[in-house]
Amino acid sequence: MMKKNVTATAVFLLYITAQGNSTASQFQSIASIQDATRQYIDSEFVGVADYKIKLGKMDQRLKLPVCKKSLQATATRGELKSGRNVVEIHCNSKQQWTVYVSAVIQVYQTVIVAAQPIKRGQILTSNTLHLAKKEISSLRSGFFTQTSNIINKQAKRNINTGSVINQANITEPKLVKRGEHVLIKVNSPNLEISVAGIALMDGKENQKIRIKNKNSQQIIQATVKDKGLVVVYF
Repeated sequence: MMKKNVTATAVFLLYITAQGNSTASQFQSIASIQDATRQYIDSEFVGVADYKIKLGKMDQRLKLPVCKKSLQATATRGELKSGRNVVEIHCNSKQQWTVYVSAVIQVYQTVIVAAQPIKRGQILTSNTLHLAKKEISSLRSGFFTQTSNIINKQAKRNINTGSVINQANITEPKLVKRGEHVLIKVNSPNLEISVAGIALMDGKENQKIRIKNKNSQQIIQATVKDKGLVVVYF
């Protein structure tokens, strides 16, 4: 008698399991939607060496009809970028549906950072810089990948070791400082002379500044060309 009851129970459980599997197969699986999202992101990031994808949680109670065609994916913002994105997954079969999947894409790139503390006004050299891999979506002020682009630039503020070098914390160096003795070179089609002068203001390359001629005491406008050198054009 006991054996018959056990057999009947087993048959009943098999029936319930089969019914459950049959019902589940009528709906699109969450895993397939997530796979379609990842495949789309991978296809858009071909050539990007290092990135990670983190998909947002989807409601496991979602009941969408099984799509008879391949799922289509597009970025709601038109293109995928590092950081937070929303991907639209669309079924274009007879029973159409659309679902949105959030995805955080973390892109890592080798950028230039400070190899040591850099003081405000300090000139950047190869010794003060090195390369490090950073997640770039958080670098809102930008970054540099080539040291040749920033060597001999000047720090606008103090920069801590490991901080990313960007356009906001560097500037063109001051080639002339206020009160400094400079050489004034006068250029004209028929004349070229040089006289001594005193800078009345700081100046960067190609910046026009006021200079006092030491001999005549006349104040003139001159263009900074190099360290301690300004040019007047006629």
